[in-house]
Amino acid sequence: MEPFLTLSIMLERGDVYFNIRGSSSPEVISSLVKVLRPIKCIDKEALLKSLVEREELGSTAIGSGYAIPHPRKFCYQDKESACLAIAYLDQPVEWSALDGKPVNCLFLVLSADTKDHLVTLSELARLAELPEFSRFIAKKPSKQDVLEFLANPVIQQ
Repeated sequence: MEPFLTLSIMLERGDVYFNIRGSSSPEVISSLVKVLRPIKCIDKEALLKSLVEREELGSTAIGSGYAIPHPRKFCYQDKESACLAIAYLDQPVEWSALDGKPVNCLFLVLSADTKDHLVTLSELARLAELPEFSRFIAKKPSKQDVLEFLANPVIQQ
């Protein structure tokens, strides 16, 4: 059985983006998609449409200032292309989170299969509940800093 993709592997394939603008979830998602570095075999217009459609089904905000936008359909046929992007917003945005808090950080998940998709969402939700993760993300760390944080054995538990 093939092991699932870790957050670190997915982030290594993705990137971290700063000062993403917008005053609503569709505007923020659009801003993020525009600045995404070229992603293998992804039509940015189709990706944007898919992300906005998913958001219309129900908010991807998970509370504590985080949202995990993701398309309903998988973007890739092969696991080698799956990736994670982190986006720090230039200002908090109302995102219909259950806790009522505005979102200030996005984790964009682009998966290739159900298992990796669910594991990624679960891991991000678990991290979002950790006070040390929230304090860390509040500093808007770089990609390398996030990768080092994720390598910490205490965080991996």
